[in-house]
This record gives sequence, structure tokens and C-alpha cells, in this order.
Amino acid sequence: MPWQPPLGLAATVRHGYSRWMIFLRTPLLELAGIQATAAGFPKHTHDEYVISVNLGGLEQVWLDGSSFEVKPDMLTIYPPAAVQASRSLSGEDWQCLSLYVAPAAFPAYFDCLPPDLPSQLQRPDLAAALRQLATQDASLREEAIIALLARLPRQASSAPDKASSRGSLLVRRVQQQLLDDLSQPLTLDALAQQAGITPAHLVRRFHQACGLPPLAWQMQQRMAEARRQLRAGRSIIEVALATGFADQAHFSKTFSRFCGMPPGRYRQINF
Repeated sequence: MPWQPPLGLAATVRHGYSRWMIFLRTPLLELAGIQATAAGFPKHTHDEYVISVNLGGLEQVWLDGSSFEVKPDMLTIYPPAAVQASRSLSGEDWQCLSLYVAPAAFPAYFDCLPPDLPSQLQRPDLAAALRQLATQDASLREEAIIALLARLPRQASSAPDKASSRGSLLVRRVQQQLLDDLSQPLTLDALAQQAGITPAHLVRRFHQACGLPPLAWQMQQRMAEARRQLRAGRSIIEVALATGFADQAHFSKTFSRFCGMPPGRYRQINF
């Protein structure tokens, strides 16, 4: 039976491959019900932590190079900027409830740095708590989310070996270079030359660390920045130029492909 959202939703948004039902949106939090088509979601990233529970259907998740099946009594947690994808295991649509948490929420609510959270949590109690948010009284929803976040277990980080540290440092430097000026897209040859390695070596190292080659990863960041600027009310042409597109038409076509709707439609949503 298809998932029927409760009454009183703040907004409904149709994407090319899914339908989104917005239950809550604040500067730090967003709660959305998602009905995804069988094709699922291609590789993409988010600016926020994404904490999800399935409401129906079977889903396989790809997260930073590893695949796993999502069970009904588990949470999946995607950290910010992690490359992720998913698809239906049954060939049918599936539904989930996703909580988007800005990294700044943790210092704001808990006076702590953004934590390292596990990607899979086999916790029926937490899965049930997340599901209940959809039917929670709207006036109590934000505090219920904060209570849920407080129950999430943190992961202890392990010290990497020297070789992986050097590789991570190189990737972080390239990432920073890609982020320094999103209005000026770089070439792979230029990135490799500045990193002191061959383009093939750079693509391999970056892909192993980030799940995408460097220019594809930068495109995800350009789209994330475009979404932020559109939400802030900037004009489409301003956003296009600020994110490295020569004209509005090229930007609009790319934005629609990555985000499931044209930028003008995205700006009209009540954020």
C-alpha cells in the first residue's frame, strides 16, 4: 500500500525521481518523507547529516564505496559530503523518512563538535522514534528531534597509519583547492600538476577517498552552493556566475539534472 502522508505538511516537492513531503524545516533541521522510484538516487552528496529510516519497500545503499541492504529496523546515517547512492532491491518504489541535520546543530544544541556517527544502526528503538516524528504534534516535533539526536551513539575514531595520512592530506588539499573559488572551475591537468602526480593517479586516489573523481566531486559542491544561494534569494544568473557557469541556460540545465527541478522552481519552494 503506498505511503499516505499525514495532514498538515508544510510543502510538497516533486523531483524527477522522487516525491518529497516536508514535515519540518528550520535553519538547522529538516524532516522529509520521501517516496523514491525504483530507479533510486544516483551518486550525490548532502551538506548535512542525513539520518533515514525506511517506511516501506526494499533499498540497497552505496556509501563511500561500500554497499549494504537497509532493513526496516535500522537507521542509515550519511555524514556531510559523503558520496551516496541507492536503488530499489525489489524493482518497486520505496518510502523513507529522512532527517537532515546541519553540522552546526551539534554545537548549537549540545555544545559539542559535529560527531563521527556510524553509517548503520541496528536499533529498532531509534528507528521507531524517527518514524514517530512524522505523526508527532507539529509544535513538539523539533524537541523530539533533539531528543533523538541525543540518543545517537558516537563512534571512536581510530588513528590512521602514516601512508593513509599522507594520502588523506593530498586529497584534503585538492578538495580545498576545488572549494576555494567555485566560480572558476579547474581542469584535471592543472589539479594534478599542482598536486605533483599524474591525472590518472589523482583520479584514482581521490575516487578511493571520496567516491567520485575530483571534478565530479566539485560539481556536487557547486550544486550545493547553488542551492544555498537560491535559498538566500539571489537571482538565477548571479548564482550561475558564482558557481562557475558562463550563462544561465547552461546552469539551469545542469541544476535540473542534479537537483530534479529547474532553479526557478527551486526558488519558489517555501524554504
